[in-house]
Amino acid sequence: MSAQAAIVKQAAESLKAKQDSKKVVVGFDGFIDEIIHVVRERQSDSEFTRIETITEFGQKITAASGLSANIEFVPQQVKLGGNGPIMANALVAQGYSIDYIGALGTGDIHPVYKEFAERCASVITLTDPGRTDALEFDDGKLMMAKMNNLVDVNWDTLLKFASKEKLKSMAEEAKLLAFTNWTELPNYNSMLKGFTELLGECANRPGVFIDLADPAKRLESDIKEVCELITKLQNHADVILGLNENESVQIADIYGINEEDFVKRAEALRVALKLSVIVIHPIAGAAVADGVDNVWIDGPYTKKPKLTTGAGDNFNSGFCNAWMAGLTGHEAIAVGVCTSGFYVRECRSPKREELLDFMNRWSVLNCGDI
Repeated sequence: MSAQAAIVKQAAESLKAKQDSKKVVVGFDGFIDEIIHVVRERQSDSEFTRIETITEFGQKITAASGLSANIEFVPQQVKLGGNGPIMANALVAQGYSIDYIGALGTGDIHPVYKEFAERCASVITLTDPGRTDALEFDDGKLMMAKMNNLVDVNWDTLLKFASKEKLKSMAEEAKLLAFTNWTELPNYNSMLKGFTELLGECANRPGVFIDLADPAKRLESDIKEVCELITKLQNHADVILGLNENESVQIADIYGINEEDFVKRAEALRVALKLSVIVIHPIAGAAVADGVDNVWIDGPYTKKPKLTTGAGDNFNSGFCNAWMAGLTGHEAIAVGVCTSGFYVRECRSPKREELLDFMNRWSVLNCGDI
């Protein structure tokens, strides 16, 4: 058995031994995702071949410059979306008790979120969800977001729905708080400041998971500002910053970090931002730096994923699942890549037994093709 297979096997055994449910607070977005394939060539009213790569799609768009083009989208499914809801939904599947704060509907919960809301311990909805056309390709995805109403996701609006005492009680009961999608929430910083002050008054010191969600379109000064706020949050919580490959490059550039190696980049970012944990999860695997475990693990990569929208959020849920169970950093990224690996193959988040089965089968295969 390879060293990686041994880690995956040990992670499954450790996770199986820690099955107590914990309270998690998750926020703050909410989207309705329409998963879309792009037509390359249509054979009949019911048959078509799809454009398989972003490169090919980009070439098709570029070729239309100065001319015009007809591009056909074929909807595959409509589902709950947003970094927060997808991550929270994955944690619900693992048996966690979730308090969700976000954009799930004004007044009534939007029908696409009804089942999710019923599975949560509590839901505070601040406004209607945004909408995303998610163009799926074998090598990635393009998220076309519409989100004007998400300006209402802010601290002042939240206080209209829940008192500081209520929010403090939620925070004190939580093992982990997850604050997602800074990029698409214009007033996210107000939420971060509000919870930082609140956590300063709490008796406990929870973990806080942060997902910035592709900040490329935001000003460098804005990115630096939110990073400074995250560093301040570390005074009252053990902060985990989760980054995909592009996000890690963007943050590293701001801090003058030029490390090609993912593990070294993660550690350099952890030191620069003065945080407890940095996790980087490119498509091929994941790296973690927590001051004890600074390591990499390969993921169960597939060339033909059935669904990639939400894969990163499922990785995040898997990592946090393991972190809350007290697993090592190396074991936690193993759980993360396996949670994501199951999701892209099955188009849904795994239940606990399904995740453990996936991990055990992959370890038996010596972490080869599964």
